[in-house]
Amino acid sequence: MARDISIAISAKDNFTQAITTMRNANSSFNKDLTGTLEKLNELNRNKITLKVDTDRAKSELKAAEKQFLATGSAADKMAMEIASEKYENARRNLDLVSKNARQAERDILNMTDAVSKADNRAGTGKSTGIAGAVSAIAQAGLTKMVGDTVSVMANTLVSSAYGSNTGTLFESALSGAGSGAAIGSMISPGVGTAIGAAAGTAIGAVNGAVQNFQKEDDAFKSVVQESYNTIKQTRSSELTEGSAITANREQNQMSFTTLLGGEDKAKSFLSQVTNFAAKTPFGYDDLTKISKTLLAYGYKQNEILPLLTKVGDTGSALGMSNEDMNYIAISLGRMQNGGKAKLEYLNPLLERGIPVWDYLAKASGKTKEQVQEMVSKGLIPGEQAAKTIADYMGKANEGSMELQSHTYSGLLNNLEDAQKSLKAALGEGYNEESKKGIQAQIDWLGGKTGSALKEAYSMQGKFQARLENMQKDLEQRALTGVVSGEITGNFSEENKSRLKQLAEDYKKSMMEAAKGNEQAEIQAAQDVEEAKIIAANEYKATRGYQLQLEADKSLIASIQEDTGLKSEYWNAGYTMQQEFTKGLGYKAKDKIVGMLGISNAIKSPGYSGMVGGTGSAHSSGYVGMVGSSHATGLFRVPYNNFPALLHEGEMVSTAVEARSAKKNPSVVISGNSFVVREEADVDKIARALVEKIQKAEMIT
Repeated sequence: MARDISIAISAKDNFTQAITTMRNANSSFNKDLTGTLEKLNELNRNKITLKVDTDRAKSELKAAEKQFLATGSAADKMAMEIASEKYENARRNLDLVSKNARQAERDILNMTDAVSKADNRAGTGKSTGIAGAVSAIAQAGLTKMVGDTVSVMANTLVSSAYGSNTGTLFESALSGAGSGAAIGSMISPGVGTAIGAAAGTAIGAVNGAVQNFQKEDDAFKSVVQESYNTIKQTRSSELTEGSAITANREQNQMSFTTLLGGEDKAKSFLSQVTNFAAKTPFGYDDLTKISKTLLAYGYKQNEILPLLTKVGDTGSALGMSNEDMNYIAISLGRMQNGGKAKLEYLNPLLERGIPVWDYLAKASGKTKEQVQEMVSKGLIPGEQAAKTIADYMGKANEGSMELQSHTYSGLLNNLEDAQKSLKAALGEGYNEESKKGIQAQIDWLGGKTGSALKEAYSMQGKFQARLENMQKDLEQRALTGVVSGEITGNFSEENKSRLKQLAEDYKKSMMEAAKGNEQAEIQAAQDVEEAKIIAANEYKATRGYQLQLEADKSLIASIQEDTGLKSEYWNAGYTMQQEFTKGLGYKAKDKIVGMLGISNAIKSPGYSGMVGGTGSAHSSGYVGMVGSSHATGLFRVPYNNFPALLHEGEMVSTAVEARSAKKNPSVVISGNSFVVREEADVDKIARALVEKIQKAEMIT
């Protein structure tokens, strides 16, 4: 309930103006020193946090550099550059905060030095009054400054030995001890200092623990957001890659349908290729490419995979790359289709370690020299030679692919094929469904709406082109006017006059420039640039540009109006941001709510009211955090949407009801009730006033 209390005071002030001035000066100094100390404290805390951030950024940079050196990929290079920039920013911030902290320390030293001089002027020994206060403040400030310096040094050493969390806890405890001792020294040197130091140590330890929790909480939030981003990015990249794989395999399906003479044959063969790729060093794309070539060279469908098995076993035994094995298969295909075995077909095999002369000699019962002579004379059929070489090398190296598939590189290769098959399944589902939408869009664009949109787009294009032509025309006319002196075009009278002046100036400058005057050359160039500026400004004043400007403003207004209709239209980003602010306390949120006495309303993110009630005063969107229950009543609501926990049987009055029921008690202090003789009298007067007001409140 609202109540007005009027207090009339008549008091006699025996303070001199000089004493009042000194007291004000002392108060100002106290604020300056306290503010500087708080600034130093904050800078030191920030410095510790920034040191941790800088060390983390440095580690991330080293990891990114290592990754880029290992892969050399563009993505890893970009990641390395981002990490480098992040480290440089952290390092610069740390340097800046350290510099400001040092400056704050120097400021404190300067102030304490000035205080020392003032103290000397005020008197030595046990000072009283203003001099004593100045001395106490100076001593307290110096004590705290020394304590902070020691605590920072201790933090550096302890962090180096036991980690940043232990260092922060230790530093905060020492800093609290210094602050407590400083306060205690002002009250009672010795005992007061010891008590203050002990209390400060405890408070500092709690503060350090809170800081450590904040760092852990930040790390937790960072991991959550990084994991979320990684999952989303992986899904996006897998979908893109899977769609591309599926599209490529769809094209292969069409190609092999033509090559093999039927869709069913193509599906059967490509299924075999997929399984073959998953168990061999060959990739799916390599197999389809080689298969097309072998089919073109005359191999039949059922001959391709057996041939590739022999080639794969040989390649695995001899440590060939996929490219080498592909080339061997192609060379055999050329030999198969070439009519005769020639050196140009055999040399690629010999170069890759395949003993073709031995194979041909064993098969024919002749020596290697005789076989070589027969090849040079074209006496060995190509089809026979290709089959003989393939059979012999397959038998000599049989099972090598199986053995190779169990090696580390073989497992990686097979894993890659398995992952591609998985992504292909994702892409297949996406592409099949997406094709429906693509076709629907094609039909839509080809229908009545598409035809109407073509006309609208055409008009929009014409309007945009007219604007661009108008802009170019104005610039051309402005430049022509400057260099020729002939001013034409839709320029304002002011700009026409200015262009004439520029034309005259340009002419003079060019004449001087011809004589070697460098300043005149610069001036002529400036005249040209100013003409461009005049043209640009004149363009903005054209009707076309103004129409476009109004259209843009109208578009923005429409977006604002439409987007504001529902919170779902615009707050998705904000909602996600709020989710990422949830930290380690998320798992224990119910306990925290109970411990802090917070209303259950905070548990519901969509809660749009206060605790209880449905009136307009409750529709502020306030989250519902309630501090005190105010069981004995509340003098007045301090601000709009003030949260309160109400109890059964209580009555809440509206502002109108409170004003109509108000009482106006009066507290009158008349005469020379208070006489100010010394500084302590001020506190006595204040306490007396508080007592009077409290009594008035009890009565009313």
